[in-house]
Amino acid sequence: MNAILLFSLAGFVISVVCGDDGSCLTKACNNKMTAPLLDNQNAPLVAMIDLSKADAHVKEYVNTALETKMANLVKTKLEDVFKSLKIEKDVKLYVDEVRQNVTLNITDDIKRIIEEVHERKQMKPAFFATLKTTQNLGRNDVLKFPNVVTNIGNGYDVNTGIFNSPQTGVYEFSANVITNGDMWLVIDLMKNGHIIARAHCAKTHGVAGTLQVILELQKGDTIYLQHPRDSGSIFGGDYSMFTGHML
Repeated sequence: MNAILLFSLAGFVISVVCGDDGSCLTKACNNKMTAPLLDNQNAPLVAMIDLSKADAHVKEYVNTALETKMANLVKTKLEDVFKSLKIEKDVKLYVDEVRQNVTLNITDDIKRIIEEVHERKQMKPAFFATLKTTQNLGRNDVLKFPNVVTNIGNGYDVNTGIFNSPQTGVYEFSANVITNGDMWLVIDLMKNGHIIARAHCAKTHGVAGTLQVILELQKGDTIYLQHPRDSGSIFGGDYSMFTGHML
């Protein structure tokens, strides 16, 4: 035997259905939820609560309470996880490490900039050397000018006659040679073993041959004068000279 009882509780319309299987015996079951009840006779009772009649404020209160509870629960659990993993300490160590690396990088950059500025403020490389005595030459001999007047940056090697660029930049080089005796004279200006320019003197004593070039050099590039012929002779007396300087 089934029975349906209707009553009101706190704004909810509740129908109590007496039945053996506890199923909804009414046709209007939307917006309802069931709750099992027991009576003194242990008969199965089912309470049907009609939520459509619930006050909107009650729903809002329930939702807010659930959200607050869940937020507090999540926050508490995250704090427990952070503490157990010592994340706070690890984060601090990471920040300190990053700060130290940044400081080191900045320091290195500052040192590099200071060195570059200091290098630029140094006197630009320049040399000037002359030949006081006659110099006889064979094939591919490098001309040497022993009388070094100027050698800023020590780029010119008096022993080899070769200029080694101390700094990267744009340079100007010039040479003046005077023939000694009645022989043809050819002089090549060489950069790292390659001919850049040539000077020629006629087969007459005391004839001058000159050259002048502007070159972009890298640090360590070599510049020198070379004699390509089998024989030749250059007059000294400071008439023959070799110069170079950074612009």
